[in-house]
Amino acid sequence: MASNGGKARFADLNFGAGHKVLIVDGTNYPAVFDDSTNAVTSITGNAEVQGADHVAVFKTTVFYANGTNLYFTAPSTYDDFSAANGGGVINVGHQITGLAVFREQLIVFSRNNIKRLTGTTLADFNLAPITDRIGCINGDTIQEVGGDIMYAAPDGLRLLSATDRIGDFGLELLILSQRVLIHSYSLALTSAP
Repeated sequence: MASNGGKARFADLNFGAGHKVLIVDGTNYPAVFDDSTNAVTSITGNAEVQGADHVAVFKTTVFYANGTNLYFTAPSTYDDFSAANGGGVINVGHQITGLAVFREQLIVFSRNNIKRLTGTTLADFNLAPITDRIGCINGDTIQEVGGDIMYAAPDGLRLLSATDRIGDFGLELLILSQRVLIHSYSLALTSAP
């Protein structure tokens, strides 16, 4: 990778040829660190992935997020973007802010919505909305916590399962109950002797 990149993000992979680490930084071409050779190599097979700022390995496919596009490789490769081999691109319609693999799906976050990608190859990939009313403001906040995905939304921390189960309504109750709890705690502190 060249210097002067942005924040580096990583994804581990092992498709049977040894452990590798994929690296993106929002500026340069993605790169791969090969554990067996201790070498870093730029992935230059597709000019459109230069500047990718998120990367995820979902089943046997590598996904690189760059702007509103989700580029994916042919199965069991990290650098073959050929449509003839099963690579391709999906435009999700909004700037991608993060990716997370969770329960047999790839969760695609943007500032204004969250989508799920299911399937195993180009032939059966399906991108469906989880919500169009809220999104993630910073992909570095996406974490698996207690069997759920937590992320920073414009109005605070949110849980993916509540969003998926009942739209945004349940999350409003969660945020409201947190505010009531914090307010009650503040009142208890100010009234203590």
